[in-house]
Amino acid sequence: MNRNVYCFLFSLMGALIMGGLASCSTLPMSQNPRRVQSLIQALNTEPVESLMKRSSRPFLLDGEIIVRESDLESLWQNLRAARFSFSEAEIVSIQPVNSESYLLFGNSKDAQFFFKKYVPKDGAVAEVATSLGTFYIITGGRTWFTPKIIGFTSKGGSL
Repeated sequence: MNRNVYCFLFSLMGALIMGGLASCSTLPMSQNPRRVQSLIQALNTEPVESLMKRSSRPFLLDGEIIVRESDLESLWQNLRAARFSFSEAEIVSIQPVNSESYLLFGNSKDAQFFFKKYVPKDGAVAEVATSLGTFYIITGGRTWFTPKIIGFTSKGGSL
């Protein structure tokens, strides 16, 4: 091939790569409805060991901060034993975390501290309607192809 063909092919490949990069979503994984739905599916179906990998520590349950790994593992084991799930989950909204987000978990210094210190900059709160009621799920960071779960509470504040 002559030099012009190589230049053309090189330019074409560059344009395709740049076009591919430009089409990538700039939405953080924690705010992507499809990724959050995948997380919810995993929370409903995966064993406790996998849930531990998908969970951030510390973890916020209602307004209580769970720090110890064994306590978080007990939480997931107890929820599994009680057959709790986010069944028939429908995402109502996903909002980036803001300075008022902690109020969904109670107007407490603990919740406010947790959001300031432990929720990452890409954090979001998903409002999820289920067969058991509506929940707020904090998401952020990532594990594989889903965001991590950082905490959750029921709408109205107590499970």
